[in-house]
Amino acid sequence: MKKTLIACILLTLVSSSSFAQEDEVELKQASKEYVLSLLKMCQGYAVEDETPKDELDAYLLTCINDELESEDYYPIKALPKA
Repeated sequence: MKKTLIACILLTLVSSSSFAQEDEVELKQASKEYVLSLLKMCQGYAVEDETPKDELDAYLLTCINDELESEDYYPIKALPKA
């Protein structure tokens, strides 16, 4: 009986750790071309949203990083230069 109980506990621990590892996503580095395409897309959104010039850089950075995050890429710290 003790062996069965120990086996069940070990099985639970092993299966729990494998589920936890499946949730971890390995981030990738986005290519410069992809980031520039996101910049262009986000600039279009900024025009549609009538984003003020003094808020534009922050808006674009947030927009690009939101898109990168949704595709499992590392975020960027500064806007790319075209």
